[in-house]
Amino acid sequence: MKKRFPPAPRSAPARPQRGQRDQGHELTANPRLAAFRVLKDAADEGLPPEEGLARHGLLLSPKDLGLATALVYEVLRHRAFLDWLMASRLTAGRASPDLALALELGLAQLIFFDRLGDHAVVAETVNVAKAVLPGRQGLVNAVLRGLLRDREAGLNWPPMPPASGDLTADLALRHSYQKWFVKKLLQRLDPAEAEALLAAGNQATPPTLRINPRRGLRAEIQKRLPFETSPTALSPWGLKSAAFAGRPEDWPGFADGCFAIQDEASQLVGLLAGGLPPRPAILDTCAGLGGKALHLAALHSEAAVIALDKDAAKLDVLRKEADRLGVENIRTQARDLLIRPPASADFDLVLVDAPCTGSGVIRRRPDLKWNKTEDDVVRLAELQAALLAAASRAVKPGGRLIYGVCSFQREEGPDRVKAFLAGRSDFTIAPPTLWPEALRPLLGNEGLALWPHRHGTDGFFWAMLLKKN
Repeated sequence: MKKRFPPAPRSAPARPQRGQRDQGHELTANPRLAAFRVLKDAADEGLPPEEGLARHGLLLSPKDLGLATALVYEVLRHRAFLDWLMASRLTAGRASPDLALALELGLAQLIFFDRLGDHAVVAETVNVAKAVLPGRQGLVNAVLRGLLRDREAGLNWPPMPPASGDLTADLALRHSYQKWFVKKLLQRLDPAEAEALLAAGNQATPPTLRINPRRGLRAEIQKRLPFETSPTALSPWGLKSAAFAGRPEDWPGFADGCFAIQDEASQLVGLLAGGLPPRPAILDTCAGLGGKALHLAALHSEAAVIALDKDAAKLDVLRKEADRLGVENIRTQARDLLIRPPASADFDLVLVDAPCTGSGVIRRRPDLKWNKTEDDVVRLAELQAALLAAASRAVKPGGRLIYGVCSFQREEGPDRVKAFLAGRSDFTIAPPTLWPEALRPLLGNEGLALWPHRHGTDGFFWAMLLKKN
C-alpha cells in the first residue's frame, strides 16, 4: 500500500542551526531520527505527536517533515502488530524501549511504505540505531534483513499473527487496538462490521474542508483549490480532499478565510441548528478551539454566539480564527461550566460538544488508541452527565440542547442521552421531523451515529433535545 505523506502539523519558524538544542533536545535534519524522538517523547512524557513533531521537526524540510509525520502516525496505528512482529524475531528480553522504537520504525517502513526502497530503509534505520543505540545497530540490521529474506523466499507477506481462537484478542492484535476497546466494539457490531471499523481506523485520512459561507459558495471556493476535492455527502459546506496536499495554510483562500479544516461529522452541527428564531442566542459550552461555534456564527450572522471554555489559551486561538474567517458575532468566556453554571435560561440553542475518549477520531489521532483506558470511558461519561445537566439550565423554554461526542462508546453517546432524559421531565428527544431530511434515514432512537466505515466520516454521535414550553 502506497503512502502519501500528510502535511506538516505546523509551520516552521526561522531555522536554527544543525546541532542547536531546543527545549533540551538536540535538533536534527534526519526525518527518521526526528520520528524516533517524537515517539520516544510520546512514550516517556505522554507528549502528543503533533507537539513532538513541532519540537523535533524544526530543521526538516517540508518534504522530510511530511515523511517524519507519516512515520510517527503509521507506527502508532500499527504498534501492537509491529511489536508482535518484532517479538517473533528477538530472544525474549533483548528489546529495550529504545531498541523497540527503532525496530518499530524500520518494520513499519518495510511493511507499510513500499515507495521508500527496502535497502534505503534498512540503511537509514541502522543509522538511527547508531545515533541512539550505539552497539545495537547490528541487531537492528539483522532483524530487518531477516524479514526481507523471508519475503524473498516466498513466505506470507506481510506476516500475520496466527489465529488464537479468541476473536477479541485476534482482532486487537491484527489491527493494533487495546483488547478492551475491541471487546466493547463487539458488543455493538457483528464481527465482520467490527473488523471493517477497526481497519477504517487505520487508514490515513486527508483533510476535509468546511467552506465559509461568508466568503462564497462551495463550488466557487472549490474552483480556487489547486488539488482534487469532492463535495461531502451529508454536509452542504464540506469538501473532501482526495489526497494530502501540503499545509492548509498554504492553500489559496486560506488567508482570506474561505475555509477551515473540519470533518464532515462535526460540520453537521450547522444542520442541527436550522430553524432557529430571528436573532437567536447560541451558547457553545465546551468550545475548545471553536470549530463548531465559528461555524454556527458564520451561518447565523444575526445570532449572538457565546463560546465558553475553561481553557483561556484555546479561546485565544478561537478569536484569531474568528478574525481570519471574518466572523464578528461571537464572544468568548473563559470559565468552567461546572464551577460557574448558567444563572438563567437565555439561549435558543445550547451546544455541548463534550470531552470524550475520542475513539471516533482515531484515524486522525492514532495516539488515542494507547492513551485511553476503559476507566476513562466511565470517568468521562460522568463528566458528560454533569456538563449536560449544567448546560441544560441555559436553554430557553422551546429551545434546543444539542449534544455531541466523537466516540463509539454507548456510555458516552446513546446511554448518556437516555440517562439525561430519564431524570428530566422538562426535556424530550427531538422528533425526526425536526432533523434535516437527509439525516433522517440515519437516525436511531436517541440520535445520529456516524461511523467511518459506513459514512466515510469521523465517528460521531449527535443528539438533539427540546426543552418543553
